[in-house]
Amino acid sequence: MPEALRSPLPSLMRQPLVALHVFDSVAVALDAAREHGVHHFPVCDRERVVGMLCTCDLQEATPEQPVGDLMHPPVTIGEDRLATDAAMLMLAADVGSVLVTAADGVPRGIVTRSDLNGEAPVAAILENCRCEACGTVRHLQRFGERQLCFSCKERAVEPEAFDTGGGD
Repeated sequence: MPEALRSPLPSLMRQPLVALHVFDSVAVALDAAREHGVHHFPVCDRERVVGMLCTCDLQEATPEQPVGDLMHPPVTIGEDRLATDAAMLMLAADVGSVLVTAADGVPRGIVTRSDLNGEAPVAAILENCRCEACGTVRHLQRFGERQLCFSCKERAVEPEAFDTGGGD
């Protein structure tokens, strides 16, 4: 098996974790993102992770809105798993990051699509996880039938702006 396929998640994951609490505001989350240079956060209720949040989830929110209203269910993977396992889980769950946990369930780090994109054989698993307009792997969301990054969705004035040919 090629080395990249056997990459253990602890060698790829981002640490330390920067967590938010369900009652933290969008403004607090954006400040934390700038301060720590991260875009993915576990969201906690007391000491328990109850959700995940990406800064792209905050784009249309008000500054005072609590992040607990915007979070998604957490997708977790054990730290003993491999990069291929994380890529397949991201693909199956249609998420951009997974929370890496220890055997006892304690969060240890986060692995994102971008972290896996440099792992050539693993990146092939995520080949279809790209913005249909610009090709980025970051901040993807489904907008109708299209998979776009938030920036390309914002730039789209007309749906024809993303026409890939084959039409009139």
